[in-house]
Amino acid sequence: MGIYTSRETFNDENFQFLIEVDFQLFSFKEYIKLTEKIIDREIKEEIKKYNKFLKQTTGDQIEIGYDVVDHEIKIYTHQLYLNSIFISLYSFLEKKMSQLCKLAEKNTYMKVKDLSGNGIFKYYKYFKKVLEINLVPINDEWTLITKYNKLRNRIVHFPDNTIEKSENNANLIETFKSINNLSIIEEEDFYEFKISDSQLLNDFLTVIERFLYKIFYVRI
Repeated sequence: MGIYTSRETFNDENFQFLIEVDFQLFSFKEYIKLTEKIIDREIKEEIKKYNKFLKQTTGDQIEIGYDVVDHEIKIYTHQLYLNSIFISLYSFLEKKMSQLCKLAEKNTYMKVKDLSGNGIFKYYKYFKKVLEINLVPINDEWTLITKYNKLRNRIVHFPDNTIEKSENNANLIETFKSINNLSIIEEEDFYEFKISDSQLLNDFLTVIERFLYKIFYVRI
Protein backbone atom coordinates (compact mmCIF):
# COMPACT_ATOMS: atom_id res chain seq x y z
CA MET A 1 0.00 0.00 0.00
CA GLY A 2 2.85 2.41 0.79
CA ILE A 3 2.89 5.49 2.99
CA TYR A 4 0.91 8.62 2.14
CA THR A 5 1.23 12.20 3.31
CA SER A 6 -0.75 15.33 2.55
CA ARG A 7 0.46 17.38 -0.40
CA GLU A 8 2.46 20.38 0.75
CA THR A 9 0.30 22.76 -1.29
CA PHE A 10 -2.71 21.88 0.90
CA ASN A 11 -0.96 22.26 4.25
CA ASP A 12 -3.06 24.43 6.53
CA GLU A 13 -3.44 24.08 10.29
CA ASN A 14 -7.14 24.94 10.00
CA PHE A 15 -7.89 22.10 7.59
CA GLN A 16 -7.90 18.51 8.78
CA PHE A 17 -8.86 15.95 6.13
CA LEU A 18 -10.13 13.54 8.75
CA ILE A 19 -12.66 16.09 10.03
CA GLU A 20 -13.44 17.94 6.81
CA VAL A 21 -13.86 14.87 4.59
CA ASP A 22 -13.70 11.50 6.33
CA PHE A 23 -16.04 12.29 9.21
CA GLN A 24 -18.55 14.04 6.97
CA LEU A 25 -18.64 11.18 4.47
CA PHE A 26 -19.09 8.77 7.36
CA SER A 27 -22.08 10.87 8.43
CA PHE A 28 -23.54 10.46 4.94
CA LYS A 29 -23.07 6.70 5.24
CA GLU A 30 -24.81 6.62 8.60
CA TYR A 31 -27.64 8.79 7.34
CA ILE A 32 -28.24 6.54 4.32
CA LYS A 33 -28.09 3.43 6.48
CA LEU A 34 -30.54 4.74 9.09
CA THR A 35 -33.04 6.38 6.75
CA GLU A 36 -33.06 3.45 4.33
CA LYS A 37 -34.58 1.31 7.09
CA ILE A 38 -37.47 3.75 7.37
CA ILE A 39 -37.85 4.01 3.60
CA ASP A 40 -37.89 0.22 3.29
CA ARG A 41 -40.58 -0.13 5.92
CA GLU A 42 -42.78 2.87 5.20
CA ILE A 43 -42.38 3.41 1.47
CA LYS A 44 -40.83 0.59 -0.55
CA GLU A 45 -42.90 -2.16 1.04
CA GLU A 46 -46.09 -0.20 0.46
CA ILE A 47 -45.16 0.39 -3.18
CA LYS A 48 -44.57 -3.35 -3.60
CA LYS A 49 -48.00 -4.06 -2.12
CA TYR A 50 -49.68 -1.63 -4.49
CA ASN A 51 -47.84 -3.07 -7.50
CA LYS A 52 -48.76 -6.61 -6.49
CA PHE A 53 -52.40 -5.57 -5.99
CA LEU A 54 -52.55 -4.03 -9.48
CA LYS A 55 -51.13 -7.17 -11.08
CA GLN A 56 -53.55 -9.48 -9.30
CA THR A 57 -56.71 -7.35 -9.48
CA THR A 58 -58.89 -6.04 -12.30
CA GLY A 59 -62.01 -3.99 -12.91
CA ASP A 60 -64.19 -2.87 -10.05
CA GLN A 61 -61.89 -4.45 -7.45
CA ILE A 62 -59.19 -1.92 -8.35
CA GLU A 63 -61.57 1.01 -7.85
CA ILE A 64 -62.54 -0.31 -4.43
CA GLY A 65 -59.16 -1.40 -3.04
CA TYR A 66 -56.65 0.86 -4.74
CA ASP A 67 -55.60 4.28 -3.45
CA VAL A 68 -53.98 5.82 -6.53
CA VAL A 69 -53.11 9.06 -4.71
CA ASP A 70 -51.25 7.30 -1.90
CA HIS A 71 -49.46 5.06 -4.42
CA GLU A 72 -48.21 8.02 -6.46
CA ILE A 73 -47.18 9.95 -3.35
CA LYS A 74 -45.09 7.02 -2.10
CA ILE A 75 -43.39 6.62 -5.48
CA TYR A 76 -42.59 10.33 -5.53
CA THR A 77 -41.40 10.26 -1.91
CA HIS A 78 -39.00 7.42 -2.68
CA GLN A 79 -37.50 9.33 -5.61
CA LEU A 80 -37.37 12.54 -3.58
CA TYR A 81 -35.39 10.70 -0.91
CA LEU A 82 -32.88 9.21 -3.35
CA ASN A 83 -32.51 12.34 -5.47
CA SER A 84 -32.03 14.66 -2.50
CA ILE A 85 -29.19 12.60 -1.03
CA PHE A 86 -27.58 12.24 -4.46
CA ILE A 87 -27.66 16.02 -4.98
CA SER A 88 -26.30 16.57 -1.45
CA LEU A 89 -23.38 14.24 -2.18
CA TYR A 90 -22.61 16.08 -5.40
CA SER A 91 -22.72 19.42 -3.57
CA PHE A 92 -20.36 18.02 -0.94
CA LEU A 93 -17.88 16.97 -3.64
CA GLU A 94 -18.05 20.38 -5.34
CA LYS A 95 -17.61 22.19 -2.03
CA LYS A 96 -14.58 20.12 -1.02
CA MET A 97 -12.90 20.53 -4.41
CA SER A 98 -13.40 24.29 -4.08
CA GLN A 99 -12.07 24.21 -0.52
CA LEU A 100 -8.88 22.43 -1.60
CA CYS A 101 -8.35 24.95 -4.39
CA LYS A 102 -8.72 27.81 -1.92
CA LEU A 103 -6.11 26.22 0.35
CA ALA A 104 -3.68 25.92 -2.56
CA GLU A 105 -4.27 29.49 -3.79
CA LYS A 106 -2.22 30.81 -0.88
CA ASN A 107 0.88 29.17 -2.33
CA THR A 108 0.33 29.60 -6.09
CA TYR A 109 0.53 32.37 -8.65
CA MET A 110 -2.93 31.81 -10.16
CA LYS A 111 -6.36 31.97 -8.58
CA VAL A 112 -9.28 29.69 -9.35
CA LYS A 113 -11.28 32.64 -10.70
CA ASP A 114 -8.63 33.18 -13.36
CA LEU A 115 -9.53 29.90 -15.06
CA SER A 116 -12.39 29.29 -17.46
CA GLY A 117 -15.10 26.76 -16.74
CA ASN A 118 -17.49 26.14 -13.89
CA GLY A 119 -17.88 23.96 -10.83
CA ILE A 120 -16.03 20.70 -10.58
CA PHE A 121 -14.52 21.07 -14.06
CA LYS A 122 -12.84 24.36 -13.14
CA TYR A 123 -11.49 22.86 -9.91
CA TYR A 124 -10.24 19.77 -11.75
CA LYS A 125 -8.47 22.04 -14.24
CA TYR A 126 -6.87 23.92 -11.33
CA PHE A 127 -5.56 20.65 -9.84
CA LYS A 128 -4.10 19.66 -13.21
CA LYS A 129 -2.90 22.89 -14.83
CA VAL A 130 -1.91 25.03 -11.86
CA LEU A 131 -1.06 22.58 -9.08
CA GLU A 132 0.34 20.07 -11.61
CA ILE A 133 -1.08 17.09 -9.72
CA ASN A 134 -0.74 13.81 -11.59
CA LEU A 135 -4.39 12.91 -12.15
CA VAL A 136 -3.79 9.67 -14.03
CA PRO A 137 -4.33 7.55 -10.86
CA ILE A 138 -7.85 8.98 -10.52
CA ASN A 139 -8.95 8.61 -14.16
CA ASP A 140 -11.50 5.94 -13.22
CA GLU A 141 -12.97 8.04 -10.42
CA TRP A 142 -13.10 11.16 -12.58
CA THR A 143 -14.84 9.29 -15.41
CA LEU A 144 -17.54 8.17 -12.98
CA ILE A 145 -17.84 11.66 -11.50
CA THR A 146 -18.45 13.16 -14.94
CA LYS A 147 -21.27 10.65 -15.44
CA TYR A 148 -22.77 11.56 -12.08
CA ASN A 149 -22.43 15.22 -13.11
CA LYS A 150 -24.67 14.61 -16.11
CA LEU A 151 -27.21 12.83 -13.92
CA ARG A 152 -27.15 15.64 -11.36
CA ASN A 153 -27.66 18.29 -14.04
CA ARG A 154 -30.58 16.40 -15.52
CA ILE A 155 -32.28 15.99 -12.14
CA VAL A 156 -31.73 19.62 -11.11
CA HIS A 157 -32.35 21.50 -14.36
CA PHE A 158 -35.13 19.57 -16.09
CA PRO A 159 -38.80 19.33 -15.09
CA ASP A 160 -39.09 15.55 -15.22
CA ASN A 161 -37.02 12.37 -15.41
CA THR A 162 -37.39 11.78 -19.11
CA ILE A 163 -35.06 12.08 -22.07
CA GLU A 164 -36.48 12.55 -25.54
CA LYS A 165 -35.32 10.03 -28.14
CA SER A 166 -33.17 12.06 -30.52
CA GLU A 167 -29.73 12.05 -32.07
CA ASN A 168 -28.70 14.93 -29.79
CA ASN A 169 -29.48 12.84 -26.69
CA ALA A 170 -27.84 9.62 -27.89
CA ASN A 171 -24.63 10.09 -25.88
CA LEU A 172 -26.51 11.09 -22.75
CA ILE A 173 -28.74 8.03 -22.96
CA GLU A 174 -25.71 5.75 -23.36
CA THR A 175 -24.04 7.45 -20.39
CA PHE A 176 -27.10 6.88 -18.21
CA LYS A 177 -27.29 3.24 -19.30
CA SER A 178 -23.72 2.78 -18.05
CA ILE A 179 -24.49 4.02 -14.51
CA ASN A 180 -25.09 1.17 -12.09
CA ASN A 181 -28.42 1.23 -10.21
CA LEU A 182 -29.90 3.87 -12.50
CA SER A 183 -33.10 2.49 -13.98
CA ILE A 184 -33.70 3.30 -17.67
CA ILE A 185 -37.13 2.48 -19.08
CA GLU A 186 -37.66 2.82 -22.82
CA GLU A 187 -40.96 4.22 -24.02
CA GLU A 188 -42.11 4.99 -27.55
CA ASP A 189 -40.71 8.51 -27.84
CA PHE A 190 -38.55 8.88 -24.75
CA TYR A 191 -36.57 7.19 -21.98
CA GLU A 192 -37.54 7.49 -18.35
CA PHE A 193 -34.75 7.30 -15.77
CA LYS A 194 -34.66 7.11 -11.99
CA ILE A 195 -32.30 6.13 -9.21
CA SER A 196 -33.54 2.67 -8.43
CA ASP A 197 -31.63 1.87 -5.26
CA SER A 198 -29.58 3.47 -2.49
CA GLN A 199 -26.62 1.45 -3.73
CA LEU A 200 -26.09 4.19 -6.32
CA LEU A 201 -25.69 6.64 -3.45
CA ASN A 202 -23.16 4.38 -1.72
CA ASP A 203 -21.27 3.89 -4.99
CA PHE A 204 -21.10 7.66 -5.53
CA LEU A 205 -19.96 8.18 -1.96
CA THR A 206 -17.13 5.67 -2.40
CA VAL A 207 -16.01 7.39 -5.60
CA ILE A 208 -15.95 10.78 -3.84
CA GLU A 209 -13.99 9.28 -0.96
CA ARG A 210 -11.32 7.79 -3.24
CA PHE A 211 -11.13 10.86 -5.46
CA LEU A 212 -10.60 13.40 -2.67
CA TYR A 213 -8.14 11.13 -0.88
CA LYS A 214 -5.96 10.81 -3.99
CA ILE A 215 -6.09 14.57 -4.58
CA PHE A 216 -5.14 15.48 -1.01
CA TYR A 217 -2.55 12.80 -0.33
CA VAL A 218 0.57 11.78 -2.20
CA ARG A 219 2.52 8.54 -1.88
CA ILE A 220 6.04 8.84 -0.46
